[in-house]
Amino acid sequence: MSTQAVSLTLTPDARQWPPERDAPVVVLALARTSVERGLIDELVNGLRERTGSDDIELTYEVERALELAAPANLPITPVGVAWLPADQESGRSLRTSDLLALGDPLHPNLRQQRRILDRSPDRCRVIIGEAASRAELAARWERHSGSSPDSQDFGRFVLRQARITLDRAERAMLGARYKTARDIVEDLVASRRFRSGAEELAATLGRSPDDVVAEARTALDELASVQQPLARDLWVQMARYLWSRAYYADVDQHSIEQLRELNQRYPLVFLPSHKSNLDGFVMAAVMYDAGFPQNHVIGGKNMGFWPLGMLGRRVGVVWIRRSFSGDAVYKFALRRYLAHLASKRFNLEWYIEGGRSRSGKLLPPRLGLLNYLARGVEEAEVDDVMLVPVSIVYDRLSEVLGMTAELRGAAKRPEGLRWLLGYARQQRHAQGRVQVRFGEPVALRAGLAAAGKQAGGRSLALSKVAFEVCTRINRTTPVTPISLVTLALLGVDGAAVTLEQIERSLRPMVDYVMRRGLPGGESLEPLRGSEGVIRVLGTLTEHGVVEAYGGAESVYRISPERELAAAFYRNVVIHWFVSRSIVELALVAAAESGGQDPMGVALAEALRLRDLLKFEFFFSEKAQFEAELRDEVALIDPAWRAHGGAGLPDLARTLAASGGMLAGRVLRSFVEAYCIVADRLVAHGGAAVTEDEVVGQCLVVGRQYLLQRRIASAEAVSSELFKTGLRLAANRKLLDGEPSALGGDRAALLGELRDVLRRLELLVSWDQKHRLRRESELGPNGVPHPAARPS
Repeated sequence: MSTQAVSLTLTPDARQWPPERDAPVVVLALARTSVERGLIDELVNGLRERTGSDDIELTYEVERALELAAPANLPITPVGVAWLPADQESGRSLRTSDLLALGDPLHPNLRQQRRILDRSPDRCRVIIGEAASRAELAARWERHSGSSPDSQDFGRFVLRQARITLDRAERAMLGARYKTARDIVEDLVASRRFRSGAEELAATLGRSPDDVVAEARTALDELASVQQPLARDLWVQMARYLWSRAYYADVDQHSIEQLRELNQRYPLVFLPSHKSNLDGFVMAAVMYDAGFPQNHVIGGKNMGFWPLGMLGRRVGVVWIRRSFSGDAVYKFALRRYLAHLASKRFNLEWYIEGGRSRSGKLLPPRLGLLNYLARGVEEAEVDDVMLVPVSIVYDRLSEVLGMTAELRGAAKRPEGLRWLLGYARQQRHAQGRVQVRFGEPVALRAGLAAAGKQAGGRSLALSKVAFEVCTRINRTTPVTPISLVTLALLGVDGAAVTLEQIERSLRPMVDYVMRRGLPGGESLEPLRGSEGVIRVLGTLTEHGVVEAYGGAESVYRISPERELAAAFYRNVVIHWFVSRSIVELALVAAAESGGQDPMGVALAEALRLRDLLKFEFFFSEKAQFEAELRDEVALIDPAWRAHGGAGLPDLARTLAASGGMLAGRVLRSFVEAYCIVADRLVAHGGAAVTEDEVVGQCLVVGRQYLLQRRIASAEAVSSELFKTGLRLAANRKLLDGEPSALGGDRAALLGELRDVLRRLELLVSWDQKHRLRRESELGPNGVPHPAARPS
């Protein structure tokens, strides 16, 4: 056993090693076993012999290192031993022995170290960290803690600094993906800013600072994860096992490279959309394959069951309590922990929506964690943090039917080991692509500063930043063939349609996507032919979303029981069609008005609709929104404004010729759901109501109205849509208030919604008449009859 076969590795910024003759140095050795001590002893003794110098002092005790360095302010050089995995290039594969022993090839035990030196000495490295003088370390300590270097904690701080610099040397060998969060809690609690913040909180709560620090320390121990390289490898292999049998990944590599460069200057906070329980596992594999360090993922404790809880804690998952609204100390610990990770340039990750979207549409952002991070970053004076919007889109999902059943009142299955095994079994069959796209990052502090200059204060500024992140998630979400086919099928009121009819509905939609240059457009080309449409219909039929019936010719339909499932796929991309749908409704209002300013009427109606739907969709700022409306009008008919606005018959032909009528397919379910909410509020007269009470009633009455055909869309019977309708009612102060006025105001909302619904029905009837007329003009192969051809 000799260091002659052991390589020497320096940190990129380490001082010259070995030191020059007559250059005294103190070596602080960090060793776990007698083998590592022997390697370091032999290295230093050999160095003394070669240089003929007795000025190289070796110690394994930090207090002794500080004593030796103090008189002449000598540099202290950390030295340690690293052990490389057996197959560093291809990565380690999951072994049963690893799982049973929880061993780590990067930290072998004494017997394993001896065997490695005998058989593979090239796997052992003596690593040298960056040296620092005692005065430099003392200055760092005073800046960090506000205490003098005479305190007992100074030695522990120096030891932490030595570990960090040796970690850098080890990471230089293993790659950036193995960045380790070491001693985070100890470093944070020792900091001056943490102590000062705890004292301020203690004064507010009327408690002693020591009690608050102790409670916060307990919370930090609960939150802190201890990243281990082996655990990350195992986590990623488990993640791939869960999703890679069902999906192949399509990742935006160009954005990955841009993020890698940005990560050199700022910590990144990845904020993915959340449609599936697979999202976190997909992100883990994507980040690993890209060579990024492990994100500190914020997860709810409900997912912290064995083995996810145990293994997740070792890879950087921060398991937080599901509810802590009244716990000021826990909130303080959480925000300081997030900020401390950011200050050390560790990347973070959580879902900006909070939970999974069971409707497929991007949900409103939850501001809690973002607020804690923003406050912590300001308190810790971190330069800035870059928020990275992430869109994750699956061609199809096995869990859609279960999620949509919950929207109609079905109980959610609790998470646990049995649930995990069943969920893994669902991913056995090929289900297409999972597309991962990264939007343009948002600078948190800069965004807050820019938004804060406007009226509304910090709360509104934070909302604007979160809103911008969501807008950029939508902006990078690709249109998929399944989403477009479900959009076409949801516009025929549950009727069965032929392949030819579906193709005729799809062609103008594909053209619209192409004309706008929307992401994913290239994948829609197969929908211009029968084979591509048949392939998508086969997939939807196989997954129980579409029913197929073979009579004289095959016909397809979405049954009322499956409309929510179909709507999930459509809603993933619905935001791309909302402005067009609003324009259609606004043009109907303008044509009905018969006034002298049709565009003014149309704009006023569009803004009213924007206000009505603002809790459902992410709209641009007013000026940008108006520009988007003008672009949509230009796509429909560039000359519409010039010729003063069409009458209703002309408008119907214009919309049909421009790519079909989309408003009924896109907005009707939302407006019908809102009508049901307003209907139930009117039924309560002027009495105050609660959300749970109204949602329960809406689910029952909505089913009744569907059976009576008082509403046309089965997807309108959804607890998620009813809750959004209640947000609109609450915004208009219709849930409680003065009883004498409440009844009339609720009735006014119902009347407003019914008027929108009337125009939607008008557009739907135009669309149906247009399709019938086209079918009468075309033969069985889509070729015009001779009598229908123009002379």
